[in-house]
Amino acid sequence: MTEREDALKELGRILTERREQAGMTLDDVYDRTKIRLEYLSGIEAGDYTNFPEVVYVKGFIRTYLKLINAEDLKDEFMARLDQSNARTTKKHEPAPVVTSTPANLTEGFKPASHFWLFVALIAALVGTGIYVWYAFSYGGLDLSKVFNFNKPAVEPEPIIAEVEEPPVVEEPAPVSEDKQVAQEEPKPEIKPSFEIRAVNDVWVQISFADGTPTFTGTIKRGNSRAWNISAPVRALIGRPSATQVILNGKDLGIVNPRAKKGETYIYNPDGTYQLRTQ
Repeated sequence: MTEREDALKELGRILTERREQAGMTLDDVYDRTKIRLEYLSGIEAGDYTNFPEVVYVKGFIRTYLKLINAEDLKDEFMARLDQSNARTTKKHEPAPVVTSTPANLTEGFKPASHFWLFVALIAALVGTGIYVWYAFSYGGLDLSKVFNFNKPAVEPEPIIAEVEEPPVVEEPAPVSEDKQVAQEEPKPEIKPSFEIRAVNDVWVQISFADGTPTFTGTIKRGNSRAWNISAPVRALIGRPSATQVILNGKDLGIVNPRAKKGETYIYNPDGTYQLRTQ
């Protein structure tokens, strides 16, 4: 077993512990990420035999680490995967270019003789001369008609350029005042909101700034409760490692994957939040 394989198996073991500390199973991770169970099992086992290209493997691992708040392991995972990719990539050398010309391509061929071509050309000239002399002497051949000595030169016809008319540009129709006012109307503001989702069964107590409880009870796994807020919200969460919070539409993830007991948090309408230690 290579050093890289040992390192990936150790990272998978640590990842398994982090998941269990977050109170999640592989099925829970699949439900949240939609990554196939065989890939999730392979990452935790350090076995990447049947995985796709390394770029997809990196994407799976980033999503997995973000879900369980274990992004501190990302650099080590990426380094080991890049190390594997660099070692398995083969360099393709270009094929040598052959520039030499095969020798003796014309060997065995005699150069063509031009003697008979010259004889045929002389015979054609002599025959043409005899025909012209005979026609001129006995047949009344008019050389002026043959060579067009008196034919007047043909004058070229004048070219008249066509002038294109400029295109007609239509002015845009005026926009009515009612439409201008409608376009300038601001978009409605999104009201601050607070939502709790139960990864597993969790007991919570929610109250606003005056301390009056708004909700107290157990939220079953897969269910959620939401409120519109205009003031800070006090949330006593019995199982932070199994609770997901959405504040003003932003997913804050698991409250505290490493928490072993209940914790109290203050969530503000401006999107900030803090752990209450007292």
